[in-house]
Amino acid sequence: MNIQETSYWVDRLLPGAAQFHRVGDFTVAAFENINPDSPGEVAACTVNFGRVDTGLVTAAEAESVEVRSELLCLARASVDVPGRAVAAAATMLHDASLTYLESLATSPAQATEMTPMHAQPGRVLPAVGIMANLPQEGYTVKHGILADPRIWGPEIPYVREEAGEVNLEPGEEASGLARLTLPLQLILLTDEEFAVAVQQGGDVLFQQMAEQQVDLLDLHR
Repeated sequence: MNIQETSYWVDRLLPGAAQFHRVGDFTVAAFENINPDSPGEVAACTVNFGRVDTGLVTAAEAESVEVRSELLCLARASVDVPGRAVAAAATMLHDASLTYLESLATSPAQATEMTPMHAQPGRVLPAVGIMANLPQEGYTVKHGILADPRIWGPEIPYVREEAGEVNLEPGEEASGLARLTLPLQLILLTDEEFAVAVQQGGDVLFQQMAEQQVDLLDLHR
């Protein structure tokens, strides 16, 4: 999808009308008061991170499909906060992708020792909150982890474009593969939560958070 198509799609994923803003190199859709039962709950979602190829390809019915994402963040804060967070996460993943591709081009042997920073569930993003200036504003979340969003229940919305029919942004190169685009949630973490994710894995972290009934939207926790 190009940015116009993605904006149309994202605008219909959450209640209310999105307000679109440029944050750094990315465009973000911001939503206010998305939950009438939880005043002050806001959300932000990128609409052009899908142009970033982090190298994630999956096989579906013997067909290789490239997977792209738009980054979603929920919070109980001013609406610019999750917007800055997803833009920081998008920048981090974009820069990591460029570094990996440059290594492949200039030093293939060295690149084989690198692990691509795929945009996928379980990916930890060190200091992404610091990049978004959150601690400077009194928030205690400094890091992040990507996860499957559950706000739509077990089903995650997605758009599939068939091979040869992917609508590209200017400057994108066609891969020849079909493409899936879906939202990927950025959950912001404290130092302690981040340490659990790094040392024991995201599954253990999320289990502990569920058991402790951690309010993930409280960025002062």
